[in-house]
Amino acid sequence: MNLESLRQTIDQIDDDMMVLFKRRMAVSQQIGEVKKELNLPVFDPSREQIILEKRRAALQDDRLWPYYESFLKHIFHLSKEQQR
Repeated sequence: MNLESLRQTIDQIDDDMMVLFKRRMAVSQQIGEVKKELNLPVFDPSREQIILEKRRAALQDDRLWPYYESFLKHIFHLSKEQQR
């Protein structure tokens, strides 16, 4: 593959991720509304830890894990902002 072809592949992945990001943020907003109704805190550290453990097991790549963990933690942060 050449550089242009690889960049086109990345562009398509970014497009796919954008669709999923928008979907995730919409659900995060709904979760925030439910939490507010139930008088629950936005931050649930045990839930985040469970997600991280599940995703690490699913990824099965110790080399990529630090990057994916950082990605997930940033998504968690953005989702909490959306919930607020």
